[in-house]
Amino acid sequence: MAFFDLHSHPGLKTLFLPQNGNQLSAWRTLSPKDGILGNILESQASLKLLFEKGNINLICLTLHPPEIGMIDQVLLKIAAKFLFPTLINADRLREMYTLTASYQETFHQEFLNITAAPRAEDDINPTKKLKLLTSIHDYNPEDFDTLHIVLNIEGGHTFYDLNNRVKDIEKVIDNFNAFVAKGYKILYFTPTHLTPNEFITHAYGNKILTKGPLLPKGIGFSPYGKRIVENAYQNGVLIDIKHMSLVSRRIFYQLRKRGYLLRKPIIASHVGLVGNSWNFFNQDVINPIKKSYGYKVHWLKNAGIFDDTYFYPLSINLYNEDVREILESDGLIGLSLDVRILGGKDKPGSIQKDFYSHEEFELLMSENADQQIELLCKNLQEGIINNGDTKINANNPEPEDLEDLKEGEDELNDIISQRTTDGPFRKNYNYHLRLIVNHLLRIYQITEWEDMQMPWNNICIGSDFDGLVEAIDCCRNVTEFDSFALALTKALDTGAKQKQIDLGLSTEKIVAKLMYENAVNFMQKNLT
Repeated sequence: MAFFDLHSHPGLKTLFLPQNGNQLSAWRTLSPKDGILGNILESQASLKLLFEKGNINLICLTLHPPEIGMIDQVLLKIAAKFLFPTLINADRLREMYTLTASYQETFHQEFLNITAAPRAEDDINPTKKLKLLTSIHDYNPEDFDTLHIVLNIEGGHTFYDLNNRVKDIEKVIDNFNAFVAKGYKILYFTPTHLTPNEFITHAYGNKILTKGPLLPKGIGFSPYGKRIVENAYQNGVLIDIKHMSLVSRRIFYQLRKRGYLLRKPIIASHVGLVGNSWNFFNQDVINPIKKSYGYKVHWLKNAGIFDDTYFYPLSINLYNEDVREILESDGLIGLSLDVRILGGKDKPGSIQKDFYSHEEFELLMSENADQQIELLCKNLQEGIINNGDTKINANNPEPEDLEDLKEGEDELNDIISQRTTDGPFRKNYNYHLRLIVNHLLRIYQITEWEDMQMPWNNICIGSDFDGLVEAIDCCRNVTEFDSFALALTKALDTGAKQKQIDLGLSTEKIVAKLMYENAVNFMQKNLT
């Protein structure tokens, strides 16, 4: 069986040392012997690992310059100084978060690192090579000595024209188009990420780092956001809704339905499920607290299909209606292999914290949320819109709550205490398998509830490996895709029989589609 990944970051870890020729090679595989702690910094998808089993010859490779708000963090600075200075350099971080190096520069550095030849110490068989596709027709499914690469770009900030903001949107468009003009195939673009930007309000998605620079601001789409999405479509690049806030996603769907944006297939590249309808948002929210920066709210995890499984309730994940919109567009859902996103990180019954801008939370809690979203779409199209307060108060930020600081410390300690264990002997191996089955069966249930076609042509793996995530125990890196597929086939069959669900296909066929076939078919249809 061949394997594919919709969202893979083999180049991200090359960026955290000075870019002087001695930075980490994208081919290098980091392991505990390199002095790192926990599985977040172990290699999950180095170029060497991608070749190791001889069963991966096509990936969608993510290019992403980390945002200032992620880099300018006490924990990363401590890590650079005390824990792993051979992997993270404090001077390099300072260069990135002061924007001595612009986002555009960092973006191109990652591209160069990805395309650089392996070094002697990487110990790579000379027959192995990379091929950045300029046409999907150049993909040879029989050639496993070649890793065929289609690109994706994560974060609209990548194309900022004036360091950390937009001065001239047309210059931003020029930057985007200049990269497209290189001729390499780009499957999708993720306009927003983990920090406020000038395009689209993002969903809160962090737990370890300081909250302040990562809190959502504004409401939905700005005119710049609509412009950059339109430009992506004009260049044959699809849009990824991952990291968009719930309000932003709902506006995006309305823009498509009203004909204000092209009705292209929608991608959700590395996601999990909320496990509920967005119609229950204002009923499910617990103890919302209004702060100077927005709202801090709380959720209980939504129960999964199996007694011991839960969904991750933060709105960075997909609601039932999101799934419907993606499937109706004949789009693609990439299941993340991040244990938190799949609902397996925290104890059952634990309260989950989420953060919203003032404007978006108050809209979602109102009785006429649908009408307000329709009005925002109309006003955006007519050029009459105020995107709210998108600026972070860096000079006088509101102090962090002690409980949030403690949560971050506990999370870091948990990661540091982890040790690598062989496959099936890992503590949560079978439980994490059930989390994947839980998601597959729920997506299937949504299609039944909505009287839609079965979803088995529209789901794949979007691992987010090497994007600084904690991988599930049943698939800690890309070399375990084969054993993961075998175990998942059995677990899906067991789960479907237990719940008396007729999947319509054999579990062997469903998993083969999930792991490879769906993505190849999707690209053959949508990459011109």
